[in-house]
Amino acid sequence: MTTPMLRQLEQVWKWLAAPSRTWLLFLAVFVFFAKASIDFNDRIGLEDWKSDLRADAAGYYIYLPGTLHLGMRASSVSDSLLWKGGNGFHLDQQKDRIITKYTFGTALLQLPFYLVAEVLEGYGATDGWTRTHHRAIEVAGVFYWTTGLLLFLLAMRRWRPSVTGVAVVTLACVAIGTNSFYYAFRSAGYSHAYSFFLVALAIWCIHADQGRPMKKIRLRLFQVACALIIVVRPIDGLAVLALYALLWFEHPRLFRSWRTYTDQALIGLIAAIPQLVYWHFVHGSWLVYSYGDESFINLATPLFDLVLFSPMNGLLPHAPAFFLLLPALLFLFAQRWRLALMLTVLFALLIYSFASWHAWHFGCGYGMRPAVEYTPFLGLALWLMFDALHRRWPAVFHGLAPLLVIICFVNYRAMLQYGGCYVTEQWDWIPYGRNLLEAFFGRVQF
Repeated sequence: MTTPMLRQLEQVWKWLAAPSRTWLLFLAVFVFFAKASIDFNDRIGLEDWKSDLRADAAGYYIYLPGTLHLGMRASSVSDSLLWKGGNGFHLDQQKDRIITKYTFGTALLQLPFYLVAEVLEGYGATDGWTRTHHRAIEVAGVFYWTTGLLLFLLAMRRWRPSVTGVAVVTLACVAIGTNSFYYAFRSAGYSHAYSFFLVALAIWCIHADQGRPMKKIRLRLFQVACALIIVVRPIDGLAVLALYALLWFEHPRLFRSWRTYTDQALIGLIAAIPQLVYWHFVHGSWLVYSYGDESFINLATPLFDLVLFSPMNGLLPHAPAFFLLLPALLFLFAQRWRLALMLTVLFALLIYSFASWHAWHFGCGYGMRPAVEYTPFLGLALWLMFDALHRRWPAVFHGLAPLLVIICFVNYRAMLQYGGCYVTEQWDWIPYGRNLLEAFFGRVQF
């Protein structure tokens, strides 16, 4: 590539990176991927097992038609609706209740998009599982993913201003170098794109007032985001602890104020009330462990090797940007040791929780799907590492950046090509390798 062409590309990037045009750029990204997600998922039948509102996704989603139209009554659920849900929820015919083990937070964030679908189809005129409703949730997944990326970028610009190249490479790693894109584009019914957005929102609230006292409205928004993170997936209380550690680093006065925690408790209680009401309605108790026999049975014998490296659903084969976590932490220890220590503890506990869960692979999916909402924390470390490389060793950064973008693009193509599940042995690399090859060369026979 000639020098004039490189200069022209740099000018284009600078134009797009201007603060006044950042929102326009992300709007274009949202529109493009929302339309592409609809086109992609429209090829899948509504009752196909690959449909994006079946199984776990249906368990999150059932709160919407279940609450608004069915009264959460089993007698109101048709056989066809139960089939479309793919056992994501079940019925208690004796008590006349719709039972789902999942919490309602995902449905709450999906609600505006669901209501649009209801207006288009006629409010209450369908079972809530039409193609229009699928499309609404697909748009929702891309919206929250795109908005999360935008909030992350705005937060990083305030926290540690850097050049466009650092922003591009970091966003590529977070967006398509991990599996976050898959759960926005192909599995938008799952909780992870919504949790990703909430974590990014909380990080933006922390850094939006960089160098100044945190505005009260942003503190409240931060606390709402933290409350919703737990309502979406209670296990992600770990992310909330990490976010409060970031609050301590940037706004120690607020971290030491008892009002911060009483307000957070009150906001958390308000956010949890609908879930408590549902549990009491269904189970007769205000607090319920709804996952039954599913638990962390491998605490003494965690399956780290499978979680990290298995081609079946391991983290690193399907989210290669996580290979950079260790070197990024080493860079951080030299610059911000408290942040480095917090992230080290966070990801150690996170991986340990994955490796201890009774089903280490978390079912069919692309990689360790519960890691999606933690990718903004990975982005924090990567941003600082890439910025340090660019400042101290620009030749190293400029040589590394194209390679990383190519790897991220390969992972992006693999997510599009992926068949939805590896029904194979845990260490069988052939289906994984075939998926990578077919992402570029079409069907391959072994």
